[in-house]
Amino acid sequence: MDVASSRLKFASVLYCCGHLHAASIVLEDVERRYHSKVKAVCGNRRRKGDSDLKVFANMISDNCENGFSEPSFTFCVKFVRQEAYCTPDVLLFEMNRGMTEEETAQRNHLEKTWMDCAEVDALPFLHYLQYITYGGLGERDKQLCAFGKLESYICDLRNKINMYHQETAFNLLGHCYEMEEDYDRAIHYYEESLSNRDTNNAANWHVRRVQRLLRSYVLDELRSICLRYGLSYQIVERDGGAVAEFQRVVR
Repeated sequence: MDVASSRLKFASVLYCCGHLHAASIVLEDVERRYHSKVKAVCGNRRRKGDSDLKVFANMISDNCENGFSEPSFTFCVKFVRQEAYCTPDVLLFEMNRGMTEEETAQRNHLEKTWMDCAEVDALPFLHYLQYITYGGLGERDKQLCAFGKLESYICDLRNKINMYHQETAFNLLGHCYEMEEDYDRAIHYYEESLSNRDTNNAANWHVRRVQRLLRSYVLDELRSICLRYGLSYQIVERDGGAVAEFQRVVR
C-alpha cells in the first residue's frame, strides 16, 4: 500500500455515504503520513526524472534513516465509472471530459485507457476532500485552512514536478471558489486549467456552468430592479453580446 491513494479513496467513500466525521479522521491520518519526502507516481503520465533510479534510491535511503515503515510514494487516485457512487460530484465531470465526439477522437492510445475515468493527484485531492468534509461538518476554520493549503500547493511552481494531472487540480481549486460563490476566481482557475490542456478537459463544462450561474444571477438582479422601479426589460443581442433594454411600465 502506498502512502495516500487507497486511504483517500476510503475517505471519499465515507464522505459520499455521509460519514463525515469518520472521513475527517482518515484525512487527518493521511495528512500525518504525507511527509515532505513523499514522491508522487502516475501510471498514465510521465514527467522528467520519473526514470531516474537515484530518486527512488534516495526514497529508500530516507525511509531507513527516518524509520518510516512504508514506501515514500503515492499513486494518483483513480475512480472508474462503476465507482461513481463514491466519487465527489465534481470529479464526475472528469469521466465525461470530452465536449464532442471529435474531441474524444483526438485521444491517443494511452489516453483512451484512462480518460473515461477520473484521476487526480493525491495531495490536491487530500486538501479538496478536507475542504468539502469540514464544510459539511460546519468546521469553517478547518475548511478555510484546507482551502488555503490547496491553493498554496497548486500555485507553487515548485510543486509542478509532483503534479501529473495539473488541469484537474486547477478544476478542484476552481470548484472550491465556486462553492465560496467567488465566481470570478472560479473562472480564473478553470481558465488556468484550460491553459494546461484546452481539449478533453472538464474545465470546459465548469466554465459553461459558472457562466450560466452568472447569467441567472444577473437576470435575478434585473428582475429585482424592475420590480423596485416599475420597469420592464428585454435581453437583446448587440455588438456580439447580450444587453438589457429597459422601459418604464405604463400604469
